[in-house]
Amino acid sequence: MQPSRDSSRDPGGPKSDVVATAERSKSDVIATVETPKFVPVPGVPPRCGHLFVLGAGVVGAEVLAQATSLPPIERGPALDLKVVGVARRRGGAYDVRGFDRAAVAHIVSERRATAGSDEVAPSTNAIDFPARSTQLEALARLSDPVLVDCTAADGMEAVYEEALLRGIHVVTANKKALVARRDLTDRIFAAAAKTGRSFRYEATVGAGLPVIGTLQGLVRTGDRVKSIECALSGTLGYIANELSKGVPLSVAVATAKSLGYTEPDPREDLAGTDVARKAVILARELGIPLELEHVTLTPFVPQEALDAPDLEAALVGYDATFAARMAELRTRGERLVYLARISVEGTRAAYRCEVKVGPVAVPQDHPAATLDGPTALVAFTTERYGSSPLVVRGAGAGGAVTASAVLSDVFLTLSGAPVSSRGARGVAASS
Repeated sequence: MQPSRDSSRDPGGPKSDVVATAERSKSDVIATVETPKFVPVPGVPPRCGHLFVLGAGVVGAEVLAQATSLPPIERGPALDLKVVGVARRRGGAYDVRGFDRAAVAHIVSERRATAGSDEVAPSTNAIDFPARSTQLEALARLSDPVLVDCTAADGMEAVYEEALLRGIHVVTANKKALVARRDLTDRIFAAAAKTGRSFRYEATVGAGLPVIGTLQGLVRTGDRVKSIECALSGTLGYIANELSKGVPLSVAVATAKSLGYTEPDPREDLAGTDVARKAVILARELGIPLELEHVTLTPFVPQEALDAPDLEAALVGYDATFAARMAELRTRGERLVYLARISVEGTRAAYRCEVKVGPVAVPQDHPAATLDGPTALVAFTTERYGSSPLVVRGAGAGGAVTASAVLSDVFLTLSGAPVSSRGARGVAASS
């Protein structure tokens, strides 16, 4: 589960600043054209997507809340959403008539009262989905069925494949299935291609930022991607920013967890594994058969702290060490940033890919040095964007923004927007 954040909890949180600007003189006259409201055709109901949501944690709860409180349809196409199923860590609910906002709030509150913060079974790290085949079969009988995964569960590759083969679209914020062994992920894409169903995963990298879509657009239009440099953890970005303010390491991590920025177990973030997964996803979008073990990974904190049975106590023991390190960086005019760097050289026939993930001290003029709080940044250097990389930057953590990316994928699915096929891609660095 990728952390994201609700703006109501945002400590001066950054809004996405992926913008297009143009200089205009004061004498320019700008005409404003009002877009006419969408007028439904009498007797023709809106097209309705039926959602089965896995997980009611930080992201899942936001998806459920947003999906059941959509604004009135004012322009076409006429698309509506209905939540018909929710699977939580323990149990769930299914009703073909759908759940309204109050019912969803009750389901989420039940989850919070009976479960821990994790949305997966603690012993297996897999979601409790005992009647999977029966529930998927029931979902497949509805019009425009969509399975939405908001968990951090392992082993979801088989669930996605089964859903797609049953004719159910799949939208996920769960990175793990996308970084499983290539033969397993290939089965997911093959199932989508076979049935013509959509498999979308924008929310797996950069929370609500348009990272996957931007990269797919570059590849689809034949650009040659040379490197990707990214601060992909809004969580670690927030922690590093707090450290630069003099906040102790242990306090910064505890605060990030309380704000919902971290994974259920903060070790996932501090180990850098979450960032490494995102780097693998991006590399695979380039057609590179990268596995997670191929990434050169350095954790944000020492491995000894991650291996300690009591993480909080272990982090307190490193407060002084990190305070001294931050003081040294300030003296040198540098900032601590947790970066993933993907570099690709060569052609399709003979290429070399290197992926490194870890904490880096960057000078003040580095694009990532100005990141504030849980802001994320991805810079694509390509043949077309050579001297000035294409930069996507904005809030990279939090339930609300991640949920918005999930629902955007749902709407793209229902609108019939094309999906990029990994099987048809080659190495984007090919000549």
